[in-house]
Amino acid sequence: MTKFSSQEYLRYTRHIQLSSIGVNGQSKLKTAQVLIVGCGGLGAPVSLYLAAAGIGNITLIDGDVVELSNLQRQITFSENDIGKSKAECTQKRLQSLNSDILVTAINQPLSTDNAEALIKTADLVLDCTDNFSTRYLINDLCKFNNTAWIYASVYQSSGQCALFTPDQSCFRCLFPSPPQEALDCNSAGVLGVLPGLLGTLQATEALKVLAGTPSAISNTLLLVETDDMHFQKMALQQDKNCACCNNDSFTFNPSSSDYQIQPPSSDVLIHSIAAADFKEWKKRDDVLLIDVRDKNENEAFNLGGEHIPLHQLSSNIPASLVSTATFDKKKTIILYCQSGVRSQQACQLLRDQNIEAFSVVGGIAQIIRY
Repeated sequence: MTKFSSQEYLRYTRHIQLSSIGVNGQSKLKTAQVLIVGCGGLGAPVSLYLAAAGIGNITLIDGDVVELSNLQRQITFSENDIGKSKAECTQKRLQSLNSDILVTAINQPLSTDNAEALIKTADLVLDCTDNFSTRYLINDLCKFNNTAWIYASVYQSSGQCALFTPDQSCFRCLFPSPPQEALDCNSAGVLGVLPGLLGTLQATEALKVLAGTPSAISNTLLLVETDDMHFQKMALQQDKNCACCNNDSFTFNPSSSDYQIQPPSSDVLIHSIAAADFKEWKKRDDVLLIDVRDKNENEAFNLGGEHIPLHQLSSNIPASLVSTATFDKKKTIILYCQSGVRSQQACQLLRDQNIEAFSVVGGIAQIIRY
């Protein structure tokens, strides 16, 4: 009996013609179950290409909704999708692309409540997220369940990608702990096509793994620099102190703090103002408003006030403030940036110098909503 319908054969002919995939490889893709965690910049190309390739069962999980700022790089969405579930919009897009596959959408973030059941049934997991807590959760459960997973991340014009398999080094060997003060795309920016490039690399290696052909990034970290189009591969080694790789009694502990995205500390919340209140604060004569974003961001769009980039403020706080035309020790300083991350850092710097300062929660992204 033929393995494919006539429509499937026509759709996948170009794969079947490849000796590296062929009939057997395409059959494996047809029966594969893949979990895609995150439907944003990385998840868009990953999901589109895997659906087009005929992955039989795709589960999408993402608790976010589409925002205008996403459209610069998240190519599965349109302006009509703003405010809607990313997972559900992606599901609709994939089913319209390939009606022969099954796509399941889960409008929730991956968490200790749902991750174990989802990863246990997956042949491969693709990490398309932007935070270390979720990656540690994926890593540990994949290690525990002998499941391979593909990691990718992007930052400004740089990216990373790696395939982690159960019998080799894991994500914790590469990152025993999260980098301190790591900025996300909201704070640092990202070249719009970069997630497309890294997501396409993830999809490429996913098809190899699922079709049964060797991967080029197994136990390897691929580094991508788009400024000069430089690609570099670094061999990974198991860390002898890794709790996952060198512990025969390793078990998954859902209560681990590693899997929890930490909320802002009480001090941060106390020294913050709500975006909804920004306009009222801005009107006050006893307030000094400071934008701590970079020069190009400020020139493109700003909400007024003085402009002191965070790096300048960090290097010389007194001189930076005194140089402003409106500085007055009696004034309350209100700091803002794009997403609230840099303004929080600036707020802490000023308060360490006994200078009264507050950060706007959510930054410009939230302020312009009101």
